[in-house]
Order: sequence, then C-alpha cells, then structure tokens
Amino acid sequence: MKPVHLLHVTAGNGHRMAARALREALDDRRIPNVVLDLIDFSNDLFKWSYSDVYKFISEHAHLACKIMYELTDQDRDKSLMLRFVERISLENVKRFLGYVRENEPEICVCTHFFPANVLSRMKEEGLYRGRIYTVVTDFALHRMWMSPGVDRYFAASPIVVEDLCGLGVPRERISLTGIPVLKKYREARERLAASRQPRRGPGSPLSVLFVTSGISDSLALNILDDLRRSGKPADVTVVAGRNRDLLGRLEGYRPREGCSFRAFGFVENLEEYLAEADLLVTKPGGLTASEALSVGVPMILVSPVPYQEVYNATYLERCGAGVLAATSEDVMRLLTDLVREEGRLDRMREQALQAGFPGASDAVVSEVLRDAASSGGVPLV
Repeated sequence: MKPVHLLHVTAGNGHRMAARALREALDDRRIPNVVLDLIDFSNDLFKWSYSDVYKFISEHAHLACKIMYELTDQDRDKSLMLRFVERISLENVKRFLGYVRENEPEICVCTHFFPANVLSRMKEEGLYRGRIYTVVTDFALHRMWMSPGVDRYFAASPIVVEDLCGLGVPRERISLTGIPVLKKYREARERLAASRQPRRGPGSPLSVLFVTSGISDSLALNILDDLRRSGKPADVTVVAGRNRDLLGRLEGYRPREGCSFRAFGFVENLEEYLAEADLLVTKPGGLTASEALSVGVPMILVSPVPYQEVYNATYLERCGAGVLAATSEDVMRLLTDLVREEGRLDRMREQALQAGFPGASDAVVSEVLRDAASSGGVPLV
C-alpha cells in the first residue's frame, strides 16, 4: 500500500498545520503517509520569493497583496499572466515532477493550491495517474484553488461550496468539512463542555489572548498600549510565534495594577491558552480562526491581508463569532462594547462553537479513504 501524500507550501503557517492535522488523523488509523512541502523541491531563490517575500508583504505591504490577489483571481484559460506565473512556478519545481514520476503516489491531498495545480497539469499530460484532493484553507474561494484535475474539494465554509459550484464544479465533488485542525482543539472543546464552568466569573478581569503572528510589531504594541491606557481590567497573554524582536520589546511591558501580562514565543499548547481565553485578538487566517472556532472563542480580528483574510473576517462576522477592527483604537472600542453588552460574549462563544468543525481532519480522511476503498485502493479503516 503506497502512502497517502499530504502536500503543502510554506506561505504562512496554516497550510502546513492543516497537513499536520491530516497526518495525525491518518496516523490514528495506521495509514502510511508522507508530508511534503512543495517549496523544498525548488531552489533557494524561489523558496525565498514564495515564503519570505509573502511573509513580508502580508505584514507590511497590503496594497501589493491586493494587487496580486486581483491579478491571479482570474480564469486560468483567459489570463495570460496567470499562465505565465504558473509556467515559471512549474519550472522551479521540476524536481517534484521527477519525484512523482519515480514514486507514483496514488493519493495526494493538497492543503495549498500550488501542489494541486502542478499535479493537475501532470495529470493532463499523462504524467500522474493518481487522485488529487484539495483542502481549501480559507472561508472564501480564490480561483487559484481551481484545477481541472482535482477529484474532490473539501470546503471550509458554505460560501466556498457556493463559489465552487458557481465556477462549474459538480456539487457531488465537494464536501463541506471545515479546515483540518489538530485533535487537541477538539479535546479542549470537550473538556470545557464537560466542566460546565463559566469561563469568566462576575467582576473578574477579561482574559484576552493576543496571537500576533503576521501582525506588524508597531500595530501589536499600539494595541497593547491602548489596552493599558484604557483602564480595562484584563489579563493579557501574548503569543508572538517566532517573532523574537517583538518578544524582546515586550520584556519591559508592564500591565495596569490588578491585571496580569505574560508573553510567549512559539507555543505547542495554544489550545490551552484558547481554553482560558474570553476573547482572542488575531489576524483572520483560516487556520487560526478554525482553531478558535473549534474551542469556541470569540474573536476581534485585526490587520487582514487583502482580500483573502478580509473575506475570512466577513465570514466570521456573518457567523457571529468575530468582529473586525480597522485600527488599534477600534480594538479597544469593540472590546468595551463586547464587555458592556450583557451576554454578548456568551452569544458569540455559542456561535463560534456552532461555526466550528473540530472534526474536520477526520472528515477529510474518512472521505479520502472511502473513495480509495470504492476504487479498490487503500482499505477503509
């Protein structure tokens, strides 16, 4: 039995984490699998341009993100530029084409559009005969996710289902599963439900979790300064990820009297901090938002990347699980409103729980294995 291939691209952390969640679900069923970053098959310059440049412009150059989104959100058959970009990308991952020809994987599950595009092109040219699955990791669809060779799409939201159908994908080839998250988020949700204890007692400080990954240092510091000046009683936990510079600048931060403050870099137990939080302040990335929804944490959403994260924020607002803040001052205004309006945070928490898909990874894996079993491939476990 050949291993299931889980393919992602390091452009942000969400695509990799979704692949990790799928690996976990496959491991639980003892299905052999391989996780690959497509960028590892390219040269250093291409890696830098795809990963590091993306990280920079997503934090500091939102206009560039907006322009790139608009230029690439096109019909592939009608866009000369899109075909040109894809040709350059293919040229830079020729080693991956060789890997596929040599190993002949039967099942490839892609948590980024780039591997699906490459495999689809290979299928068109008779160079790949396996099945292609695409897991859409945003709550609205960009056309780059569309590839003619994809056998099934796993949608993050009903909006993605509608968008795919609108572009001609048959409904029977689309599964509404949500975005895969690690099972520890589902377990945190279950522990909270079993405890039946209110997260916040009357008169106690608001517990705020601030995940700053992808947010500029200046905006993060402004939000914290505004919170301190506001006089709101809040216990604040900052998770800065791998941003050592911000972590260093936070060493001198002092909260107001009666409040607490702690700051961490990269953490492996984010689910524990989510379980403690009354409110999450973060960018509206698909993966982070899905983790918060799984645990049932209301969100204030800041600094969305145009347009994909703007659409994510719109979806989360529509669900009633989050609100979008345009500035650091808006964060404080929204926080004040949420606390002042009795029961609003509780309602947002319930709506977050309803919108979450904590079992998404199992749902995706079950569907993939069911397809394989029906075609005489991997046995259903």
